[in-house]
Amino acid sequence: MALHPQSRAFLDLLGPSAYDSLNDTYAEVRATARAEALAAPGRIGLDHVSDLDADGVPCRLYRPRQGAPVALYVHGGGWVLHDLETHDSFCRYLAHATGWALLAVDYRRAPEHPHPAPLDDVQTAARWLRTHDREHRVDASFVPAIGDSSGANLVAGLAVREPSALDFQVLMYPPVDRRADLEGPEDNAALSREAMEWFWDAYAPGGAADDPEVSVVNASNLAEHPPALLVTNEHDLLRDQGEAYAAQLAEAGVDVTAFRALGMVHAFWRQPTVFDASRAAVTTVGALLDAHRARAR
Repeated sequence: MALHPQSRAFLDLLGPSAYDSLNDTYAEVRATARAEALAAPGRIGLDHVSDLDADGVPCRLYRPRQGAPVALYVHGGGWVLHDLETHDSFCRYLAHATGWALLAVDYRRAPEHPHPAPLDDVQTAARWLRTHDREHRVDASFVPAIGDSSGANLVAGLAVREPSALDFQVLMYPPVDRRADLEGPEDNAALSREAMEWFWDAYAPGGAADDPEVSVVNASNLAEHPPALLVTNEHDLLRDQGEAYAAQLAEAGVDVTAFRALGMVHAFWRQPTVFDASRAAVTTVGALLDAHRARAR
């Protein structure tokens, strides 16, 4: 399928890749993304939003109602660029639309803090959530994790490191294989080969790239992983490796649902005001989490 009209409009607005020469500009790109997010209007109000300390890891809790089930949320941004503020508006929408509370993790970022620091923070937050849910009036008896892009890599990496940490994993267009050829569609500027190579090197320089917690396709314990939903984009350099990983999970006996978002580009998931497919994917994720939580009871 060709680029969806909404993808074309998004790319026209995006213009040339903002991620060129990241070695020199990543701090500026970070600051710009944060400032734009903070200035954006129209944030959804929820029952409760607060910043928390999860055993030393800064997090933000989004609670749509008291007693809501809660999921871990791990933001993307190449392990480098984004933070709680860049994803705040979307996390509010996700909690409101699904009825699930979210604990969003403000993990340490590369290149200042490469692997394993970001994954350590995600693991710490997941463990903290299991034992501190009641004091924050959420239900962590069934804990899924949701991640987009590099955040999905961290979710998958946690499943490698500690399979029992999560009860379900939602992997939105994850990078899963540092050594994979970035062959695929070139008709979008949402994520370039050069930027993705730089992100990988920032997060997992040298031999760290082959660690199964980083390149999760190398994991030997896939059969122990929790059920998963994995979504790829038709027009995304990460599409083929994500779909290959979904096949690996299935071959290992994991309950995995995978689909390709036709016409979509990288980053569509967290932009429900731009993409109809984002709103549909959010509805799907909410329903799937509800179903798996009910099944686990």
